[in-house]
Amino acid sequence: MAPRHILDLSVEEQRSFIDSFDMVISDCDGVVWLLHGWIPGAGEAINALKSAGKSVTFVSNNSFRTDGQYMDKFDYIGAKNVQHDDIVHPVKSIVRYLHKHKPGKRVYSLMSLEANETLRKHGIEYESLQIKEHLTSATLVEHLAIEKPVEAVLFDIHLDMSYVELAKAIRHLQLNKNCELIAGGSDVIMPLAENLKVPGFYDFLQHVRHYTDRDAIFLGKPSPLLGDMLKEMYNIQAPERCIFIGDMLVQDVQFGKSCGFQSLLVLSGILTKADMDAAPPEAQPDYYADSLADFIELFKNLQ
Repeated sequence: MAPRHILDLSVEEQRSFIDSFDMVISDCDGVVWLLHGWIPGAGEAINALKSAGKSVTFVSNNSFRTDGQYMDKFDYIGAKNVQHDDIVHPVKSIVRYLHKHKPGKRVYSLMSLEANETLRKHGIEYESLQIKEHLTSATLVEHLAIEKPVEAVLFDIHLDMSYVELAKAIRHLQLNKNCELIAGGSDVIMPLAENLKVPGFYDFLQHVRHYTDRDAIFLGKPSPLLGDMLKEMYNIQAPERCIFIGDMLVQDVQFGKSCGFQSLLVLSGILTKADMDAAPPEAQPDYYADSLADFIELFKNLQ
């Protein structure tokens, strides 16, 4: 059945829709706010969902914000009672994975300064490079020297990424067959602002994989490993009673469906209704909305 707009449902259907889930898991960029900008009514909609007795959690593929910066954004839009543990992003997932599977092991970080700060706060010993000087072939050799091996190379969005950082990640993986390649988000396109979309970091990861013949362990959307992690973290016993809200078909809708969640696509991000309609039926959401603000009108209909 084709996705239905939540405001095109009859009042009785809207009531059944709201009663069909207890937990909302939402993307952030393109849903709650834009990467650079705001989405009207998002904070009020989050509060309305909570007032209706729904638990609301946020799962983003964006790790180049600190938890504090996330909290500042939620405060700005007026979303109430959002806690640090309500926010999941790839670096948090990576930390959880490392504590469980590689406790006390040293890693190489090909991630942002904000992500590295998260590693530090959680007691992860890491190596990283921040090269500012002009490089020559001689200094490149010096930077690529391996003084201590690592048990994992961590890859995620890193706006300051350099050739020498990539090269050293590859070298670590080539010299240690037991070194794992652990990746966060796999977004191909990164929407920066309205009408401004740039390539994501997936192709850089492919570069590392090409020269190491190493498959990555993905811990961002739409990885099933992240889905299992969320179910464990939030004790989700009935996934069909959860709804995942996002603005992308692969990272959000596909992820939600693979977890057994209901799915809702909002058109406040990078996709249009035409994009949704053009997708094969199995890739389409259960429901769609113009933005989170449509929940405000929906709840008014139910009063």
